[in-house]
Amino acid sequence: MNTWKVDPTASTVGFSVPHMMVSTVTGTFEEFSGELQGNIADLTKTKISFQVIVSSIETKNRDRDLHLCSVDFFDAETFPKMTFSSRTIYNDTDGRYQMSGDLTVKNTSKRAIFCITPQEVTVFGATYLVEGEIKRKDFGLMWNRAIEAGGVMVGDIINIKMYVVICKNEG
Repeated sequence: MNTWKVDPTASTVGFSVPHMMVSTVTGTFEEFSGELQGNIADLTKTKISFQVIVSSIETKNRDRDLHLCSVDFFDAETFPKMTFSSRTIYNDTDGRYQMSGDLTVKNTSKRAIFCITPQEVTVFGATYLVEGEIKRKDFGLMWNRAIEAGGVMVGDIINIKMYVVICKNEG
């Protein structure tokens, strides 16, 4: 079985979440790793795993990043990694795939579904666009604050968008 590794220097792990009912906070995680075992041209025959270092969060606001790493949100000191492990991947429409698996955040595992769109697949590696959404409260990310004009500071739905580049594992 072929093993392929995520190239963290060429890949991006991004997210966005509604903020204060009128804007959106976007960010990335700068440290992550992942592996695909199987056939990169037919993802239905693969197993995918991914890990993200929580403290590598970057939203272009240091105070917010520190707050997100605190016990109010990710509690990065106690739970330093988020992980994903695929269970099933099947063909969708227009060459896309649907991937279902276990996402673990703060020691809470829930099923998550991601759409994978191949961007480029060669004998040397591949690039995929991976998109999905999760409800943050499902993973114990409960902190919020009411705002004076009505509503809450942080939305519940987190949109995830990743550009993942993989290459052959030489090790």
